[in-house]
Amino acid sequence: ILTEVRGRVGIITMNRPDKLNAMNALMDYEIRKQIALWNDDDSIGAIVWTGGGRGFCSGADISRFEASVQGESLDNVVPPPTENWINMIKTAKPVIAAINGVSIGEGLTRTLPCDVRVASDTARLSFRFLRVGLTPEVASTHYAVYLIGLGRTLELMLTGELIPADEAFRIGLVNHIYPADELLDRAVELAGNIADNPIWNLGQVKHLVHQDYLEHDIDKVLADES
Repeated sequence: ILTEVRGRVGIITMNRPDKLNAMNALMDYEIRKQIALWNDDDSIGAIVWTGGGRGFCSGADISRFEASVQGESLDNVVPPPTENWINMIKTAKPVIAAINGVSIGEGLTRTLPCDVRVASDTARLSFRFLRVGLTPEVASTHYAVYLIGLGRTLELMLTGELIPADEAFRIGLVNHIYPADELLDRAVELAGNIADNPIWNLGQVKHLVHQDYLEHDIDKVLADES
């Protein structure tokens, strides 16, 4: 990965452009490590996560699958995660996923628990798991339903269709679309607006929303907020 700081915003850029930033163990480890470092840094109030080159993330690096078939492992270069991705994002500083290009499979599902998703007008998104004989992961069968509804989730996951950014915006999969050459600046601007708020309160808002958005007992929600 590459990292940059602009004001109170930390930027993580996945840096495997020749592989369209396909996720492997090393990149996953570096992303997690950087988020953890910024979580402990009071000078950082929010994080933008994006991809280098023309892709955001093309999914899992399938060379890992081939290696496992051959009884080998390409993931033993770094320690395995001690926490699942969902819990890490839920407890992190606010994270904005700036989807700059193709966002497929794991490259899409990892963005769903992020606090905000924005996309370039050239982005393409897909739950493409069935096309390669897999099923969805990263709790996407939960988060996608609450973001875009049951019917759209089933259609996109059962077809593996690749949808353009404007369709992703129309159905609520992303919050905003920006011209490709403005995406990062606009994402940092949005993150800066978030980062200007008190860090403790930002964490509490995230905690309350994730804790209570499935809660039907309003008295419990009121008690949690109090």
